[in-house]
Order: sequence, then structure tokens, then C-alpha cells
Amino acid sequence: MAKGHSHKHGHGHSHAPVVRGGPANKLPGKFNYGAFSKDLDLSPARSLEAVIAMTPEEMAKASRPVTSAYNELLAVAGSLEDVGYRRLMTECIASPKVTFLEMYPSDDDRKKLFKEMVRLGFFNKEDHADEVFPQGHMTPQTYLTAPSSHNDFYNAHPGGLAMTVAYNIRMADSYTHHYRQALGLPLNRDLPAAALCVHEYPKVWLYQWLKDGSWLEEPRTVYDDTWHAHCIYVTAELMHRRFDSRIVLAMAAAHQLSALGASMDGKKVICNWVGLERVAHFIKAAGVMAQVDPVEYGLLEKKGKELVLPPVTGEQWVTHMADMNWPYTMGAAHLYTYPMLKQIAEEEYGLSSRDLNGRPFNQFKNYVWSQLGQIPLYEVWVREGEPAARKVVKRLVSKR
Repeated sequence: MAKGHSHKHGHGHSHAPVVRGGPANKLPGKFNYGAFSKDLDLSPARSLEAVIAMTPEEMAKASRPVTSAYNELLAVAGSLEDVGYRRLMTECIASPKVTFLEMYPSDDDRKKLFKEMVRLGFFNKEDHADEVFPQGHMTPQTYLTAPSSHNDFYNAHPGGLAMTVAYNIRMADSYTHHYRQALGLPLNRDLPAAALCVHEYPKVWLYQWLKDGSWLEEPRTVYDDTWHAHCIYVTAELMHRRFDSRIVLAMAAAHQLSALGASMDGKKVICNWVGLERVAHFIKAAGVMAQVDPVEYGLLEKKGKELVLPPVTGEQWVTHMADMNWPYTMGAAHLYTYPMLKQIAEEEYGLSSRDLNGRPFNQFKNYVWSQLGQIPLYEVWVREGEPAARKVVKRLVSKR
């Protein structure tokens, strides 16, 4: 059919011409994205030797993205109208402490708590009390130096936690604004903003730096995984401090509220919202550690013999949905830039096999990621190619 010809149908209607992006007989190929790496205003290069010798605090303080995120968090805390949330968030950023463990002052006390958590199915009997409750809970690092996740997850570098949370709060502010504007919901901005920061803060205690440039990771707790220790610990912490039930609930709901177990029954999709039970499970675990009744606290309801999560408000959903910096950072940025940096470290800087599995490489990748960010490095690589990403790395770290 000739281009622009209208085909008449029985009802007298005609189709508009089809909009095409190019010739029908030619496939477009890979899209040519614009380059931006040459315009990045980076800090002056440091020698690899100097980078290897740096402390986490020195790396964080040298980083514009990290210090910017840290200061933004303090500014957000100062902007909160709720005085209790304001002071709590500021403390968690600048002078954190985990106080609920003070109810268990001796090693024997913590061993008894650990055994009780094992008996109730919250902890694994193959672990031990010193592992799930490490030392230093009253004198941890601050948000300035803490990484955001496990060593091989996301924003895994000094100050990564501040970068993650600052972005998550921006997402929460956007959700809150749009739900208020589009649907007229009276959502409170203070709750998600404070909750997203406070929710993560046990990581400053759990992620303790080691001499090889790596750090301790979260212990195995609920559901036999290592993702949720900070979630149940902070829920217990705010129970212990007797904060209101809405922010305590936000602690427990941040991870799993929308978890969905979907299956097929023929052509019908069966939706099992398992997240509701998981949030309740987190609250039960935290209640044991904080020695509180979650029903009396206003968090769970009795339904027959079960304790269940009642319907929650939009602020809880905003907190949960905005705790989502990790898929892009972990599933793209970390996934691709980690092996790329290993290759660059070996080829450009001469790191040996031993170096690549020890402090030299750990410090190298910690520095590059902290100064630039995992996502910007990934976007240079995916848009402009590996040679451009390599040049950016060499602008940050010199051989000598």
C-alpha cells in the first residue's frame, strides 16, 4: 500500500497513517546515546598508593557525592516538623547508638536472648550470640562512613549509606507530593522522610570496617537470610524507646510490605500477598527483643489465634516503595562495574591475584565508587563503552 493511503472500512472510518521511526526495511541497531563523561568535574587524581592507605573517613570526606548526601540528610532532619522525629533522625545520622541491647548487658543475657529467638524460630541455632549481636552497639560509626549494604550488593563503599538514604527520601517526598496533589490524600511528609533514614541506621553498627578494606555484614536472622537484621533491630529499638506506633510500623514495613507470591490456576492469577505476614513476623521478632506486646503497642491485631497486620496507611506504603534504590544500583551498577574495576585494576594498575582479593583492590574500588558513585560509573560504561569508563577511573586514580 502506498504511503499515506487511507484504507476505508465498512463503517466509513479510516485509519490515520502509521507513525514510523525510520525506513520499514531497515532495523535501527544500537541506540547512540550522548556522551557525558568528559564533562564530569572530578577531584584531582590520587595515586594508587595513597588510595590504599586511606581510611574510610578520609575517603568519605574527600567525596563530593558522599558529603553532599550526608549534609542533605542533616538538612532533611532539621526540616521535620515533628520534634521527636527530628531529634531521632539527627541522632541516627551524626551520633548513633543502639540502646535496646542495654536490656541485655552481659554475655549471658545475650546468649539467653539468642536461645529464645532460636526457640521461637526467628534465629538459626547454627549461629551464635556474638555473631548476631556484635560489640560496639553504643559507639558505632556515623552515616558519613558507613557502607550501604553487603560487600557485593549496592553502594558498597564509604558513605554509601548516606547516598542511598538521601536518594530514597527524595523518592518518598515525590510520592507524598503526588499522592497529595493527585488524590487529595493528607499524607504526612515527616514520617517517610524520617523512617527511611532511621530504618537503615543499625547498619552503622553492623557494618564494621576491617583492615582489608571490607566490612562485617549483617547476621542471619528472620527467614534465615541476611537482608533483614537491621529491619528487626531498628523496630525493636524504637519499641524500646516507645516511639509512636506509626513510625515503629514503618520500620517493620519498609522491606516486605508488597511481597507477592503469585501462582496460576489455569488462566487465573492467584495473588498471595505474603508481605503482610512477613511484616507481622518482623514485628513479633522485634517485640520479643524489646520485651513488648505488639498488640498493646498498636501494631498487630488478634485474629483468632493469630496476630496479624491490620491495613496500613499511605505513609507506610510510601516508605516501603521509596526503599527501592537497591535494584538499579545492585542489579545494574554493581553487577557490571565490579568486574570491570577488577579488570582495570589488573590491566592498568598491575594488581596481582593476591592484591585483587585483598586490601589493594578493596581500597581501589571503594575509592572510585565513593568519589563518583556506582550508578554514574555504570552509566558512563553502558552509554559510552568500557574505554570511556576506563578513562574516568584513570582520572580518579593514578598509577603513581
